[in-house]
Amino acid sequence: MRKCVCETSCWVGADPGGKRSFGLAFLSRDGSLFCETVSSVEQAVTRIEVSGEPLGLGIDAPMWWSAREGAGRKVEDVLRSKYGVSPGTAQTANSLRGAALVGGALLACRVRRAFPDARITESHPKALLHAFKFCEREFASKYGLPLAWKNEHERDAAIAAVCAREGFERRWPGDFAKDRYDSEEDPESYWLGPMHYFWPEVV
Repeated sequence: MRKCVCETSCWVGADPGGKRSFGLAFLSRDGSLFCETVSSVEQAVTRIEVSGEPLGLGIDAPMWWSAREGAGRKVEDVLRSKYGVSPGTAQTANSLRGAALVGGALLACRVRRAFPDARITESHPKALLHAFKFCEREFASKYGLPLAWKNEHERDAAIAAVCAREGFERRWPGDFAKDRYDSEEDPESYWLGPMHYFWPEVV
């Protein structure tokens, strides 16, 4: 197992996936970034535990659900209507693969079991890049990231870590978790809460 470059607690990002497609990123306070790809929630949780309690965790997966027809949430509607994100990118929970849907919730649950006070935000790196017209190099430059990822899973995890850092450090004022349809779970008080979905601007 490679050693994480972070010697203290880090901002952590995760892009849940399956075998050899579960991206992880560890972003230190000084801007150092360590990325790797694992194959399961269990491996991801082990790596996070070794690194210590996260300063914050960003997860690229829907972290609360809706009872509406099609399981649509307000955030996906906003991403499509305001930012022009395609339906194929801003998907409802009913359209997603199990690795993202189940892996995201299970990761949050397992991390909170190890660290009950862990702060967690949902993120959507691909939608974020599209919404603000960033290529990955432009995003990395704006937020002080080295290009330390080896694949798209690690890149999305690195962006998710930035979402956690910028949100919990109060530099991003938006939080989609606070504006929902009545049919959606309340991310503040539901079984996996509290949960956020930080965004660079208030919508």
